[in-house]
Amino acid sequence: MEIKIPLHYILLPLLFLSSINGNAQHNGNVNHGLASSGAVALKSTNQTNLVTTTWSGGVWDNGAPDFTMNAVISSTFISGGVNLDANSLTINNNASVVISSGDTVSLTGSLIVEPGSLVVFNNNANLIQDGTTNTNSGAIIIKRNSSLLKRLDYTLWSSPVAGTQTLLAFSPETSNISPNNIRFYKYNTNTNLYDVTDPSTTTFANATGYLIRIPNNHPATTPTIWTGQFAGVPNNGDYTYTMADYGVGKRFNLVGNPYPSPLDATSFVTANSDNITGTLYFWRKTNNALNAAYCTWSTLGFVTNEDPQAVDPNGVIQIGQGFFVEATGNGTALNFDNTMRIFNHDNQFFRTAANNVEKNRIWLNVTNASGAFSQTLIGYVANATQGVDASVDGKAMNDGSVSLTSLIGSTPYAIQGRALPFAADDVVPLYFKATAAGDYTIALDHADGLFSGNQAIYLKDNTTGIIHDLHTGGYTFSSAAGNFDSRFQLLYQLPLAVAAPEFNANQVVLYTTSANELVVNSGAVKLAAVSVFDVQGRLLLEKKGINATQTIINTDSTNQLLLVQLTSEDGVKVTKKVIK
Repeated sequence: MEIKIPLHYILLPLLFLSSINGNAQHNGNVNHGLASSGAVALKSTNQTNLVTTTWSGGVWDNGAPDFTMNAVISSTFISGGVNLDANSLTINNNASVVISSGDTVSLTGSLIVEPGSLVVFNNNANLIQDGTTNTNSGAIIIKRNSSLLKRLDYTLWSSPVAGTQTLLAFSPETSNISPNNIRFYKYNTNTNLYDVTDPSTTTFANATGYLIRIPNNHPATTPTIWTGQFAGVPNNGDYTYTMADYGVGKRFNLVGNPYPSPLDATSFVTANSDNITGTLYFWRKTNNALNAAYCTWSTLGFVTNEDPQAVDPNGVIQIGQGFFVEATGNGTALNFDNTMRIFNHDNQFFRTAANNVEKNRIWLNVTNASGAFSQTLIGYVANATQGVDASVDGKAMNDGSVSLTSLIGSTPYAIQGRALPFAADDVVPLYFKATAAGDYTIALDHADGLFSGNQAIYLKDNTTGIIHDLHTGGYTFSSAAGNFDSRFQLLYQLPLAVAAPEFNANQVVLYTTSANELVVNSGAVKLAAVSVFDVQGRLLLEKKGINATQTIINTDSTNQLLLVQLTSEDGVKVTKKVIK
């Protein structure tokens, strides 16, 4: 069965955090440090007899700092587009410091903020540090932008600082009317539900995610960014989150990035591979009961729910981001450390450097005319198998009205990796769910690797017997409501002794029965629709959703020349004349 995580009291969707740049002006020369996204390895220094350089009156008195120096800022300072590297950094003398969006402070030692001084890290500014323990002191402010949101939208937040900041202090305008209108939540692993929490007494815990609705004074109709401000001592060093585990199906934990810098998702799941499945789940932004609430990431790729704010993670978890992991049952320790931290300033929420791992992937969508949507990913990648592969295969977490996934055994997976080398005779069983009867379309969203070339991709409908070439377009079918684990398969070659049937006028047979019914037979090609026109081109009758090679048309016409247009399941049209 699919994994569902409903809400307690509400069924409302969430968002990813944004990395939209803020603005700040340059007010001094700061030594340029690391220059691009990547794993952080700060330079170790001899801690004795280090030179100190002080920023005062707009200049460094002993030259711009680097990792071999202690830096002191004692007057107004704005980074303004340049990074700062140092062994330690002290802010004193009631100085006001702004680290501009896109800039990074990299320290091998501590950040010390003395009383009376103010330090602000704007949205998308990063603080990177070395060490296993947190030796920082003094509070700073870290600003984080949400995605474009409306008043009733939600976000999963996680704090990058330690201290006494409550959820209510973080978002004071969010509804907090007891008992039925409190919109602050913690996740309950045992019930797979969100429980209301008192925001006035609940403080942010390290590496923990919280569900918080956008403030009530936020615009209701125009999606707008909301900026949250975390206040406290910046986190650094090693953290261990103790996951809840209540047995199979009750192992989902809402956690979060504990650092004032992004996390490399691959490093995070690799370090915790014994205790978590390696799939990360992020909730959508806006209210839409038709579609799944969750987007899914694994090392193989990303599956969206088609929300406009659901940007492909590409392997980076931003500052302040909450997300779900699933425990394996092997242990409850979820570890975070500085080796997972990276610096990242892109406007896109998630971004990481490209790697050279061979990936050959197919993204399939199922949709209907009402806007329901579900996506699944099947990929052929090194070290994957046809079984369950940790950090590669991602279970489906779907509460929408429609779902398309692949199966490993009897379990639906939103993301499935399969073994290399690729074999064209591989067959992938698919799972389809619909909560309402109707017409649906399965289509190829995009592909890469060998599938971006001439490799065939077929969808087999075991109910109708149709084998459809997805490179030619989507496959539309009718379905009753229900769960279907054997109707569809993904193929890469036609079965032996089966050739794709041609569709042309020579194969079409039209005749009239004694009851004056027009019989239309298309030979070996199944029909999607039949349209009947008079010689002036006026549509007299149209029949859709045939899904058969023969159908009967009832018309009132007698002794009249008619034009009969047949449309195959692949969209090929053939027109023949008949007198009826």
